[in-house]
This record gives sequence, structure tokens and C-alpha cells, in this order.
Amino acid sequence: MAAPSKNKKKGPDRKSKDAGTKFNKASKKPFKAKKKGSNDAVAPEAMAFQLEDDAPEFPRGGASSLSRREREEIRAEVDAEFESEERSLMMMKKKNKGKKLQNKSHSEADDLGSLFGDGLTGKLPRFANNITFKNISPGMKVWGVVAEVNEKDLVISLPGGLRGLARSVDALDPVFGDEIEDIEGNLPSIFCTGQLVSCTVLQLDEDKKDSGTRKIRLSLRLSLLHKGFSLDAIQEGMVLTAYVKSIEDHGYILHFGLPSFTGFLPKNSQDESSSAEVKTGQLLQGIVRRVDKTRKVVYLSSDPSAVSKCVVKDLKGISIDLLVPGMMVNARVQSTLGNGIMLSFLTYFSGTVDIFHLQNTFSASNWRDDYNNNKKVNARILFVDPSTRAVGLTLNQHLVHNHAPPTHVKVGDIYDGAKVVRVDKSMGLLLEIPSAPVSTPAYVSYKEGSKVRVRILGYRHLEGLATGILKASAFEGPVFTHSDVKPGMVVRAKIIAVDSFGAIVQFPGGLKALCPLRHMSEFEIAKPRKKFKVGAELLFRVLGCKSKRITVTHKKTLVKSKLAILSSYAEATDGLITHGWITKIEKHGCFVHFYNGVQGFAPRLVS
Repeated sequence: MAAPSKNKKKGPDRKSKDAGTKFNKASKKPFKAKKKGSNDAVAPEAMAFQLEDDAPEFPRGGASSLSRREREEIRAEVDAEFESEERSLMMMKKKNKGKKLQNKSHSEADDLGSLFGDGLTGKLPRFANNITFKNISPGMKVWGVVAEVNEKDLVISLPGGLRGLARSVDALDPVFGDEIEDIEGNLPSIFCTGQLVSCTVLQLDEDKKDSGTRKIRLSLRLSLLHKGFSLDAIQEGMVLTAYVKSIEDHGYILHFGLPSFTGFLPKNSQDESSSAEVKTGQLLQGIVRRVDKTRKVVYLSSDPSAVSKCVVKDLKGISIDLLVPGMMVNARVQSTLGNGIMLSFLTYFSGTVDIFHLQNTFSASNWRDDYNNNKKVNARILFVDPSTRAVGLTLNQHLVHNHAPPTHVKVGDIYDGAKVVRVDKSMGLLLEIPSAPVSTPAYVSYKEGSKVRVRILGYRHLEGLATGILKASAFEGPVFTHSDVKPGMVVRAKIIAVDSFGAIVQFPGGLKALCPLRHMSEFEIAKPRKKFKVGAELLFRVLGCKSKRITVTHKKTLVKSKLAILSSYAEATDGLITHGWITKIEKHGCFVHFYNGVQGFAPRLVS
């Protein structure tokens, strides 16, 4: 192929293209002034081509190639974009600020509901340890008060208003299986209400009767409480809890729940003023007086006055496994927290006291002024969590003296003129209830005021603290607690469930009762759901209330009866006319039932 000729004449199109390129393309080389006359003149047709198709972005003289309308449209678009970006930026700032506040509140809530131990978290707690359903876990050791003694179980009041259940099989160690014939029947003779006991949390069960709630299962077995104990760890002056395994002539053989050693309590070491009979399986507290390592026997003395004053010594090599709820220790104030104080004790340990376990029951808003750093106090261990090494302590004077706080109020009582002592954020307010012989603290949720009317809703036995309600609806209606239920009284109740066995109804105060199938009507009904609609309110008459189980009737004759109510055998007198209902018919007569379980027999007349 022949090489292109250098002398070939360029066309006008080539000139215009070159000219346009020279005009529009920015040079990467630094600008240098050219000599005069070195720049060739641009052809008129090339300039015309440039103005039509390749208009410069920055024309000479500051003139714009856009029309006035186009410029206004562009300005409007730019302003809109700017405002949109500004709004987005503001929204982002608010969102970040909200996240920070939310994270802060979540952090405070997490801290308030978390258990902090000896440096496991790497930071000091902001709030005192307080056990709740969220953080209580199996293996925790907790101090409690026996609130109810039933045939098959014990109801135990725990710190923080919690309640736990200890079944009869978990109340004693299996070593007593052969020596105590009927554990269930003996529970009322071994335990009593108001008794302080140390428990171990077994597990949390879902309540089958009330969905969404959980039950705390507890064990009083010393084999779990004293897990980790050895004979070498026991020293003179310690306070230990033991079962009475057997009663001998000169004393009592004790069992600590461990097979490695036993105990002995001489009868002459007991308090002479105490006339209470000691029974097999009973829990006793005593001070270690002597340890016989050869025979592996620990000798105790059980003077209640000495036991209540005994303080655990600063022992070498003590571990958290040896800390048992109820132990009294010498402590020192380390710092004040959001809802309590932090104490150090036994050199190696630290624990917290929440606001409900301070020395003064009616602590005012300035309670922090009473707890300066390094102040020395006597405290008892309230709970121990081995997994987190968290320890709760109490300064309550009743508990420090090894006694449960007294109960001066009953659930359902109404008190006028209760004094507001302290208001706690997001929790409620502390009231001083004018009960006799001494005032009782109560906790409710309400605005701060000088005097209020309160009704007792519940009682926290360990803290000696009542919970109250100030709602006006709580003071209405004759029935608020089971103690208000009287056989024969007529009440209006709402039907909440209907089944083949009968209907469950609810009183205005919240109590529930059972209307058996045979009492839903004067005559037997095959399909109770057709007559009893859920949500309907009907009149009922109380048949009886036993073990907090209320039964009612909807029989028209009984509900509208004007005759006297027969609710005890003492009320059955000659000539009394009353209503009853036949429960069984025999050849020689029929059985008739009345209120509160009273029954009689009507014999067949013989001619």
C-alpha cells in the first residue's frame, strides 16, 4: 500500500474538526504566550460550525448560553436538592440522638436488671443487685421467710417481693426418708410461718394454670446449701444450719447434708427459756464450739441470743462457696449507688444493699447522707449467685438480729391518711401506714402527695414491706381477698370461661371462683356453653371457701332465698328452716348439703 501523500490538500471539514478540537480541549501543558502572528486565522465556515454544535461552556465576556427560563428551572432544582439534603441531615441527627438516648436508657435498664459480681464485668455497678424473674437462676442461694405451710409444700417469701415454692420432697434431705413416715403430713410440725430459711434455687417452671407467669422452685436441702463445705473449712465461731437427725439422752445428733462429717448439740447448750419441743427433721442454727477431726464431729451450741450476735471471722482462703445466706459479716461502705450502697466485707468480697434493705425502714430522699465512705456496718448475706459472684446484703435491723420483720397489716385492709415518705423514679412511692403497734412501710405507684388512702394489696415478708394500691376501684365491692368471702353472701361476677365441669367466674376485686356444673342451673344441663356466655355478668351465692378455693352456685332457689344460711354445725338448731341441695339418694334416705361443707341426712319415713 502506497504511503499517503504529504502534500495532500486538507478539506474544509478537516479544518473545522481541528479548529473545534483546539478550541474545546484543555491542554495539560502550562500556558505559554505565543508570538504575535503565529496563530493562523480561523476560517469563517469553521467558526460557524463551532457555534452551532460545540458551544463553549464558558463563553467570553461572562455571557450564558442558557435562556432565562432554563436558568430559573436549574436554580429551582438546586434549591430543592439543597433543602432535601438539609432535611435528611436533620433527620439523621435526630435519629442518632434518639439512638443514643435509647441506648442510654437500655444501658441503664440492663444495669438495673443485671447482677454484678467481684469484677467479672470489669466495671463498678451503678445499681445495687436486686434479684428478679429475669436474672434469678438455678444454683443461687437465697434467704427467705416461710409465708405459708401447706401439707404438700412451703411458700417462701424471697427478696424483691418474689415468692418460691418448696415441695415436701425438697424440704428435707433423702436421709430422713426412712425416719419420717409421712413428710407431707409432718411439714406443719417441722416448719412454721415467719421462720427464716436458706434456700437453693432449683429451676423456674411455667405456671400451667396462669400462662405467661413463672414459678420459682426451691430446695431447703442442706446437701445443696453446703455444697463445697469440708471439715477443714469449718472453724470455731462459725454459724451453721443442721437437721436434727435423732434425739438422744444427752443431746441431738445433727446432719449437715454431707456424708463426710456429722454434728452434735448437747441439751445443756440450748436456751433454757425456750420451751419449744425439738423434733426430728427440724432445722436448727448453732455456733461451732469445737471440731473433732479424728471422729469427724462438729459440736454446736444453739443459744439464740449468741447466734444472732455471731459475726463471721475473716478466714484465710474463704471461697464464695462458703458464703451462706443469713451469715452476718462486718462490712464497710465502699460507695453509694443509684438505688442503694456498695459494701466490702471479708477482705476479698463486695456486695450491694438495695434501698429496701437499708438500716432505716422509712429512708427519706436524702438517705445517701447516712452512708459515708468507709462507714462500718453489720450486714447479713441476702443472696449469693456463684455464677456471677454477685452478693446481696441487708442492713434491715430485724434481719440483722436474725428475726423476720413483724406483720401488722392484712391484705385487703384500708388505711386513710397514709403519709408519703419518698418518691422513687419509675418505681412508685414509699408510704408510712398508720398501723398498730408500729407503722408499716408500703409501696405503691402514684403521684407525690401529703396524705393518701391506700388498700393493702400484698406483703413482702422478708423486707417487712406491704404493697398497696390507690385506685378508686380497689375500694369498691365487698370482696377483695379470700378473707372477705363469706359463705352465703350474694355477689355479682363475670363469666370468664365455660367448660364441661362448670364455669369459672371472676369477682370485681379480681378473685376467681368455680361454679360446678350441677350448680349452674336448677336442673341438669347438657350444654352449659349455651346458657353461660363468656363475658356475661350474673348473680351468684357463695357456697364456701376452702384453701383459697371458692365455689359458688347459680341455682335460682338458693340465690334468691330469704331463709337463714346454715354454714356451721353450731348454727343447726331444732326448728331451723333453711335451703339445701340433695347430693345423694339412698334407699333409707337422702344426703343434703348446706353451705361451707355442712351436710345432713334426711331419713325415709317408715309407716
